Amino acid sequence: MKSELEKVQIKVKVVENENGREGVDFLIGDKQLHLQSIDLDTSQRSIKIKKQDLGELNDNLFIALVLIIDKRPKVVYIIPSKELSQSDSNIFINNEVSLMPSLSNWEIKVSSNTIPELAKYALENMIDKLKS
Repeated sequence: MKSELEKVQIKVKVVENENGREGVDFLIGDKQLHLQSIDLDTSQRSIKIKKQDLGELNDNLFIALVLIIDKRPKVVYIIPSKELSQSDSNIFINNEVSLMPSLSNWEIKVSSNTIPELAKYALENMIDKLKS
């Protein structure tokens, strides 16, 4: 992820994982990237991010979603966290568990139908947002 960002001339700082969740956080100025991956070589077609791990959705928080195809990272999407709350989306699902809030999560679904919709979040389309 770091090398992909540096290819497009974005300086990034790797932040050690302090809260015990999987993934690595990256800082770009005051923007934070929460790294997630989906291995499309397996039957995995979605990821779930615990709401308590992600925290409050805001303009400076992004999900860096890496699609793994043929055992290699192939595609990088940079998704603004506020997009997760789109209620009419086929990609972003709000799984609210009222009896056990610690299980509430944001789900991101990837399929042949959603790839065209995800294209607007491709790294090359999000460079200006990350640099601003």
